[in-house]
Amino acid sequence: MAPPATSAKELYDLKQKAALYYQNNGVPKKMEQIINDMFYDNPSDVYGHLSNYFEKFALPPVITKLRGREVLDSKAQPTLQAEVYCLIKNREQCIGTATVSSQNYYQDSHKPEERDEEDRQRVQFVKQAVTYINENMTGVLKGLDPTDQKEVDARIFGVINKYILEEEALLAKEREAQEMEEAQVEETESQKKSKSPKGKGKGAAVVVLPEEPRETLQSGCNALSVVSQVACITGAELRKIPLYEHISTIMNGKAASEYHIPLPVVTILASGKAAPGKLNCVKEFMVVPRHDMPLHESVKHISNIYKNIGKTLMQKSGVTARYVNEIGAMTLTMDKPEQGLDMIQDAINHLELKAGEDFHLILNCAAQEWFDYEKGKYEVAAGVMKGLDDMVDFWSDLLQRYPSIIGLIDPIRKQEKEQWMNLCDAVSEKCYIIGDYVWHRPGLLKDEELEDSFKTSGVVFRYENMNQVSDVTLCSQKMKDAANQIMVSACQGESPDTFLADLAVGVDAMFIKIGGSARGERVAKLNRLLQIEDTLKEQCNLAKWTEHVFPKISPPPPPEEEQEGEGSTDQIEPIEKKDSPIKKK
Repeated sequence: MAPPATSAKELYDLKQKAALYYQNNGVPKKMEQIINDMFYDNPSDVYGHLSNYFEKFALPPVITKLRGREVLDSKAQPTLQAEVYCLIKNREQCIGTATVSSQNYYQDSHKPEERDEEDRQRVQFVKQAVTYINENMTGVLKGLDPTDQKEVDARIFGVINKYILEEEALLAKEREAQEMEEAQVEETESQKKSKSPKGKGKGAAVVVLPEEPRETLQSGCNALSVVSQVACITGAELRKIPLYEHISTIMNGKAASEYHIPLPVVTILASGKAAPGKLNCVKEFMVVPRHDMPLHESVKHISNIYKNIGKTLMQKSGVTARYVNEIGAMTLTMDKPEQGLDMIQDAINHLELKAGEDFHLILNCAAQEWFDYEKGKYEVAAGVMKGLDDMVDFWSDLLQRYPSIIGLIDPIRKQEKEQWMNLCDAVSEKCYIIGDYVWHRPGLLKDEELEDSFKTSGVVFRYENMNQVSDVTLCSQKMKDAANQIMVSACQGESPDTFLADLAVGVDAMFIKIGGSARGERVAKLNRLLQIEDTLKEQCNLAKWTEHVFPKISPPPPPEEEQEGEGSTDQIEPIEKKDSPIKKK
């Protein structure tokens, strides 16, 4: 504040400066207009009316700083929380807070040392991410409009990408040295084999394509997801619109006229490689309501299905039988998939509902977890092996006997493209063939070219690690254009944040996979969806899904062979070998 005037001349000069200041900012004119209009409007809250009028002339809010911290997810693993502070009407305020989920790449069936290494890496990543948020990303976002999601995502990606490029250059040198060393070893072994006597042949060896190497992530890259998420939340708050509407605007350039509530896909029973019993080929038995069932009705039925099965298990094996795992699902001893399917269908029918009409089933197969790389076969149950081609008949037979199944997630590894497409040809008109780990994360998928040699009718997106809001919205539209339904999925290390529910509504996902219905961080998503459903009803822009239409997926026709003769001198170009269902541009 300026010191008080001490003379008449100073007072006169001060008044002149004040008059010029107010005139340059149009204050007298605006004051006169609002005072005259307010007399006729006669508002009950005079000062509130004045505040609303002058608010539209205020400077738009801009980001002043970010604040990141380490918190815990639902598995007591370290994860990230971030806040965005903005300058609003000359005051710095915290507008948005977000807690991001964390995903476990190594499952319980993997070696303990692999899981331990992943835990150590997670601690390192979170620690580095907090530094990136509080220092590097605060600097690049300072003064930026938080409603500009694409610019926010581009700037923070630039921070991480700088370190990624440096790391890639270092890894390239290490790979080159390793390849030279391996070449020398192979040459030595080759010489030894040529001198060894030949035994009887054991038949042709099974050629098994190895699992695609895990993506090498830059330490601290998980800062991308949490900052992108909290910026999106802040943008919606400043625009004074629901978060799902803001996400829809980011995706489509404008808000949708109607919104669908995604169908909840809820895990009732868990099995798989790490579970007790012999069954490997189904990791999650999930229920999904009829396409036109209101959410408030379907949530009650899902809860009753869960309680019915829990009561049955408790009567047979005691109270411990209904204990749930980390995603909120009951885990029991099963030797074949029919046991879980029959149990869920019986519970549905017991509630006077019809399996296959009122409720359907989706199976998370997670084939990459029970493939035996030594034998080159799938171990569908302990000691029960199936060849690559046998898997097509295996799943076809199960769907034939259980028509209530409308979705298979990762039923075969992506490396077996021929068998995958043959399975699609056999069953794609009966259910969705959904890709989870067969597709890369949205940050990579958005720039990759989809090929006819590998297709799906559904895709699972998680919000984790390097995924950003812009990536998910871009890939959602891309995969919809390729006749895929979107399934937004929670992670294993979930947080109580309900952002996932708004994301699913905003990108118009048909499904949201939350895990079980017996943990608070899972139920929070359902509760948020119930809130959104009520809001959309009041605004009369709640749309209903139409009946499921399963697109027919057929293998691509074989390439036409060029006939000889006719004096053609054109050279036939070699066909590029493709080891992945997706091709980078």
